[in-house]
Order: sequence, then C-alpha cells, then structure tokens
Amino acid sequence: MNLKEDENVFSVLNGEVKNHPDKVELKIISNIEHGALSKVNSIVVHRTAASTAQSTLNAWKTKKSGAHFLIDKNGKIYQTARLDKKCWHMGYVVSRCRLEASCTEEDGKIIKGILHGSGRWSEKFKEVLQHERKKDYPDRYPMNSDSIGIEIVGLYLGSSTSDKGLFEELTADQASSFLWLVTKLLEYYKLSLSDDVYAHGAVARKKINEGSTALDWLKENYK
Repeated sequence: MNLKEDENVFSVLNGEVKNHPDKVELKIISNIEHGALSKVNSIVVHRTAASTAQSTLNAWKTKKSGAHFLIDKNGKIYQTARLDKKCWHMGYVVSRCRLEASCTEEDGKIIKGILHGSGRWSEKFKEVLQHERKKDYPDRYPMNSDSIGIEIVGLYLGSSTSDKGLFEELTADQASSFLWLVTKLLEYYKLSLSDDVYAHGAVARKKINEGSTALDWLKENYK
C-alpha cells in the first residue's frame, strides 16, 4: 500500500503527522514541547481568544505553553508540537469527583479543606491540581501528561469582566477540519468521543465555555 495514495491512512512518524500535507502543515514550535508524552488518554478542545492563527503562532514562539494543533479559520491545520511530546495546555485542572459529585468521603474532605483553607485562590487551585495528579485517568480529568491539545482560532465574545461568555462560532472550513482531525486521532489512539474528548473550560479554571460549543457541534456531526 502506498500511503500517499490512501487518504484514509493516518500515519505518524517521530510524533509528526504524515501522509496529509494538504490538511496538516508542520509548524513545530520546540519551546512548547516539554518531555515525553508516553500515553494519550484524551483530547482537549481549546479556543484561542485571538482573531488569527498567526497571532497565536507568534505568541507561542515566546511562551512555554501551547497545544499540539492549531486550526485556522480557513480550515488549515497546523501541527505545532509532536504527538510524542507533552504540551502545557491544561492549566489548573479541577477535581473531577467534586464537579461530578462522586468523591469518596475522604477525598471530598481533602478537596473541601484545600478550597476552604487560607491562602490565595491561585495557591488553592495549584494544591487541588497536585492532589488530582495522584489519581489515574479517568478518575481525574486530562492533564498535560496524558492528553493532546487542539486549539481552534476564535475570539471570545464575552466581556472582559465575565468568564461566562461565548466564543466565535466555527467557520464551515474549521468545522470540517476539526471533525477530520478528531476522527483520525480517536481512531489512532483508540479513544471514545463521548468519554475521552473534553472542552477545556469544563475541566479547568478557564472561561467556562472555552471549547464547549465546538465540542457540542462535533458530537452532533461525528459518525
């Protein structure tokens, strides 16, 4: 079989997507890669809150944080980090059992004690994150150590003082590329859309709707 002739094959070599240069352009930004990503348990959907892909690419070149893929409004997919490398894209992950009301009595007391204790909120959020890191997925939400991050270009439409606003809707080209990429990643890593794909704002201390409308659209159109 000639991989170049089979558009259904999703091939990865040395962490880089091969066989789909018409869909995925390599733009590896080495400073957002942080050690080996040995296991992928999940995919996390992000929104850039920026109007162009280039502004996000430029920003990532000066930062340590970023994601594995960036999807432009014209549908172009940029691979910005290798799939065998960790990216710092999750931030302060919240407690899954607390959010889903499934904590054991002991675990619930620990998390409640952290959040109701003294100190700045940023310190409390970091302590919750450290506590969650002791758990195995899926008892916790995705972390940098076991997830792929996908950023989708789109402005935040809410006010600067609110975390509950919406983001721009996906363009038709973005939606098509997003569906294609997630479908291929789910097949490649043998993951489930319903169980292993998350909107960033739903699982971390971010704007609440970050990634939510994109993920809702994906679930409606995934086959």
